[in-house]
Amino acid sequence: MICYSDTSALMKLFVQEQQSDVVSDAVRLAAQVVVSQITWVEMCAALALKQRTRQIDAPQAIQALKELRQEWGRYNRLAVDDAIITSAGELAQTFGLRAYDSLQLASAQRIFSQAGAAMTFCCFDKQLNSAASALGISVLIPIPFNGA
Repeated sequence: MICYSDTSALMKLFVQEQQSDVVSDAVRLAAQVVVSQITWVEMCAALALKQRTRQIDAPQAIQALKELRQEWGRYNRLAVDDAIITSAGELAQTFGLRAYDSLQLASAQRIFSQAGAAMTFCCFDKQLNSAASALGISVLIPIPFNGA
């Protein structure tokens, strides 16, 4: 299995959250984990937000970022190119997605076009999972999911 992980799923590997174990299992069983290059920015921003909102303390944020830096090279990182940007714009209009969510979905769609059923979309955003499912992409957490 190829696990395409968006930021909501990847975060669960670095900060203990609900369903972190599900993501850990999926990553452990995956032949490869693919992320978009934009995930780095989203992870850094999300860790800073978690610290500002006191979901995690400074030492936890520092440790999570340290671990992310160590693990980042192990993920297959998909570059954002013109075709993904164009596709993301279309997906944003079709599904009413936010900009980075659209880029995540367009990236997942690219991997899905190459890997087909061998790919699972690992995400914990209801709207994004719903859009992926509408595109025929298998999701780790089927709809309905009781999350964001």
